[in-house]
Amino acid sequence: MKKLHLIIISIVALTGCDKFLDIKPKDKFIPVTMSDYENMLNAGSTVNYGDQFWDLMSDDAFLPEGEPGNLFSKQQVWGRRMYTFNPSPFEQGANDFLWSEGYKRIFYYNTVINNILESTEGTEANKKSVRAEALLHRAMEHLQLVNVYAHHYDAATAATQHGVPIALIADINAKFVRNTVKEVYEQILNDGNAALADLPLKNKLTKFRASKAGGYALLARTYLFMGDYVNARKNADLAIGLQGTLKNMNTYNVIIPGPFPNVPGAPLGWTNIPDGQLNPETIVARHFLRPFGLGMDVCASPELTALFTDNDKRWTLYYANGWPPAPPFNYMNRYQVKLFLRGDFYSNYLNVPEMYLVRAECLAREGKLDDALADINKLRLNRIVPAAYVAYTPADFGNDAERVLRFVLEERRRELAFTGMRVIDLKRLNKEARFKKTITHTAEGKTYELLPGSNQYLRQLWPNATVFNPDWPLNPQ
Repeated sequence: MKKLHLIIISIVALTGCDKFLDIKPKDKFIPVTMSDYENMLNAGSTVNYGDQFWDLMSDDAFLPEGEPGNLFSKQQVWGRRMYTFNPSPFEQGANDFLWSEGYKRIFYYNTVINNILESTEGTEANKKSVRAEALLHRAMEHLQLVNVYAHHYDAATAATQHGVPIALIADINAKFVRNTVKEVYEQILNDGNAALADLPLKNKLTKFRASKAGGYALLARTYLFMGDYVNARKNADLAIGLQGTLKNMNTYNVIIPGPFPNVPGAPLGWTNIPDGQLNPETIVARHFLRPFGLGMDVCASPELTALFTDNDKRWTLYYANGWPPAPPFNYMNRYQVKLFLRGDFYSNYLNVPEMYLVRAECLAREGKLDDALADINKLRLNRIVPAAYVAYTPADFGNDAERVLRFVLEERRRELAFTGMRVIDLKRLNKEARFKKTITHTAEGKTYELLPGSNQYLRQLWPNATVFNPDWPLNPQ
């Protein structure tokens, strides 16, 4: 029986982590009490999620090559491969952190899910509450993984297309298979619905801990990805009902030279926007594994740039002509684009703005144009400088449902740029003929294309995992 080296042994070898789960190894801490298990949700290993570098594949990313200001050669080899749509960015021995850290966290969550109800001390209600949080997080990790390493969910093909291994136990000796996309989504929904029954109404201690609004937000995102717009809208509405606060970004400013609160080391932050766990728009907080992600490493593409105006606070706060804010080299002057700088530990997990965008998209698809634009207007009221703010009506779009939907999707792109969502949106929208799109990147004098539905959208399974599981079907090249 082959062991699940993909999650434990390779992580230990590559990251130096010698106490991954702390469950059974001799001379290691073994959780016994409810507090022991709950503290696993408070561990530093669990505050991260996803990998922003996946956004290098998207139409939001632009890597200039000229000197000074070359951003293409600045990338790691795997980053350059992602930008040129190479579906195998990681060689044997290189660590695909999205895979290894994602499954590492799943094993933490499985330890809690499978053992906390039998733990000592604590009330039954508290044990169930902590277990519910772990269920939500396990679902989120599987949702991320299946969208990176598999084709996008399609009801007609999900039962036959390969997804990712579903890990429900914390046992490195277990044999795992590559489950189908349908099976993975079913497990995500099962975990999300099971979590809702016992999730607390409020985050405990910090927004790194989950809440009932987070459970609804998870389901809203999942159903949107599945194209189930009725259930996506229903759950977005429930999430907003519990937590619908939007913060007016006109109250934030650029601070020169910084530093941003809570950012260790070099002063990368340059605004007074709160840390993700302190931001009122955060439902459940997480950070990218590399805390600054693509900050200072990528420019908004000309296409993304064209979607913004200088009256949009997201444009003036999250992007700049260069770094520091008054740099010797100016990307706007040279390329008519801005450098992405949002390196401020913002939450890339579950947030209020996404729920308004999910609900607005579903309403637009249902033909409820006034309601869809009401959500978008509310979001924009908190993003656009007052003198330039316009409350849109269906008449502004000729009462055309498709024009309204496209505007909603443009707003989603503006709001969620470089949060790890754009590639998933491209994959799901490519399922509709009207939204099919070819992405073009140029590097080292060569033009690369990413066609709608291409297998190049599928990142190859981590080689360090497949070498121990040769029976796993690989993604087509």
